Amino acid sequence: MRIFVAVNFPARLRQKIARLSRPLQEAGVPGRWTEVDHVHLTLKFIGEVPLERVDPIAAALEEVAGSFRPFEMKFGPIGAFPSPRRPRVVWLGVEPTPELRFIKDDLERRLAELGIAREERPYQPHVTLGKAPRAAEAGEFRRLEEVARSLRVPDVYRVTHLDLMKSQLGAEGAVHTRLVAARMGPRG
Repeated sequence: MRIFVAVNFPARLRQKIARLSRPLQEAGVPGRWTEVDHVHLTLKFIGEVPLERVDPIAAALEEVAGSFRPFEMKFGPIGAFPSPRRPRVVWLGVEPTPELRFIKDDLERRLAELGIAREERPYQPHVTLGKAPRAAEAGEFRRLEEVARSLRVPDVYRVTHLDLMKSQLGAEGAVHTRLVAARMGPRG
């Protein structure tokens, strides 16, 4: 089973975020743009795991989520990996608050105890807006920075749970299904 840990957003916020790609498309920026149902913040991509490992992973996620209080998440500017001049991924930034960093660190540590490899790259929280086609030429992205400067999501989202998600790949693309919603904060 292919799984990952995410912060999912309510429908209205997902729609606002997904709509950020429209001005980019209208400016001629090429991409495979994220559908509304796939808008989320990935905390940890775990990948393929046997079914019997899902329950211990879910328990670890619930332990980590339960040790943190809900917190506010703010969105930042639009950017691109590795660069706006030749991107592979166009994204909406998320403010890297101490809460988010501590949650990510605890999650990495706890999952490493279960034999899941730690992420080696520094964590840069973001919501993927789209992916650039491999065949796209660098000149096709010349308007990306200019258009991106004017795009913002002023909303603040209160994170109250972390989700363990299943990602099933198919001919029509990936289908994401929530397996566990791990509530944040102390129980009872």
